[in-house]
Amino acid sequence: MLAGVTAALAPLTASADEATGWYVGAGAGQSKAIQYCEAPAGGAVQSCDNTSFAWKLLLGYQANRYLGVEAGYDYFGKFSASFTTGGVAETSQTKTWAGFLEAVGSIPIGSRFSLFGKAGGVYWRTKFTSQQGSAPAFDTSQHDIDFVVGAGAQLFVTKNLAIRAEYEYLPKYGNALTGEVDLQFISASVLWKF
Repeated sequence: MLAGVTAALAPLTASADEATGWYVGAGAGQSKAIQYCEAPAGGAVQSCDNTSFAWKLLLGYQANRYLGVEAGYDYFGKFSASFTTGGVAETSQTKTWAGFLEAVGSIPIGSRFSLFGKAGGVYWRTKFTSQQGSAPAFDTSQHDIDFVVGAGAQLFVTKNLAIRAEYEYLPKYGNALTGEVDLQFISASVLWKF
């Protein structure tokens, strides 16, 4: 009987062991700067593109089936807009990227599939340029530390290869010089576990 119980628990033990360890990943998707297309007071939007192709690289460590940590790099892409304010034309362009460190909590559903939530910090950089009428162009690079949250689902296709879909949200990305926006990033990634 003891041998039967041991044999029954062996797959569970192997599954728990396989859940731990290092992994790397890469993904791509779409970013969106939610308030980017809002015209200034008394202005009107002429054209605006507040979505962009975005990509990411990550390195992670899974301590057990439920807890892990990830670090990496997000390139959120480029946003642009044209406005008129008081009859004067204005154009702006923003490029954004960030390094991140996040804690990841997982809810396993079976041996291969899991749901997860994540939260952590980002060190972001933004390059912002604008031109208003014939005035000299304004050009600035800004950086700061902020926070990020996210959620998603992950499926191990093989013992080492996984695919992931996730949503990340960075509130109040930017500052008074670049303009603050709520930034979201929807992506699909491929992960390889060592």
